[in-house]
Amino acid sequence: MPARPLVVIEGGPGTIRSDVDASLAIARAAGWRVVRGWAAPLTGELVVCTGSVNSADEARRALLAAVSGAGLVVRAGASPDIVARFVDDLRRLGPVDHRVVDATTPRRLAAAERALLGLLGEGLTIRQAAATIGVSRRTADRRLASARRALGVTSTAAAIAAAISGGR
Repeated sequence: MPARPLVVIEGGPGTIRSDVDASLAIARAAGWRVVRGWAAPLTGELVVCTGSVNSADEARRALLAAVSGAGLVVRAGASPDIVARFVDDLRRLGPVDHRVVDATTPRRLAAAERALLGLLGEGLTIRQAAATIGVSRRTADRRLASARRALGVTSTAAAIAAAISGGR
């Protein structure tokens, strides 16, 4: 019987998706059937329950699924004390893969964001750049804000500099 996955991943919703997906893919490859939520069927088959734990009640339901023999892949968004208690309880059942994904880890720039920053770097205004790439000023503003977040900077000048110097 393959080792039961007990995986708890903390971080922002967008930052942990790839970790959760990878953990679920590993479980599937090992023969585990993935079910959403904390209702583990009592059929004796290999089942991994997956979902979010954002409260003590959800942590309790996920723990009950694990006690019944299910594996877990959990997106933990509850307060740190609830998550710590939950992980400690899970450790009584077996080894726990507890990861904290840095919510500030920058993502790669989208092509549209890179294009906009390139035009701004050439000296165009945001309005001119928007017209050049065929989007509204509002869309250009949103792309610019998204690019600043992705690069982990607060100013447009810093975003342009990061993009020019080979930023993500």
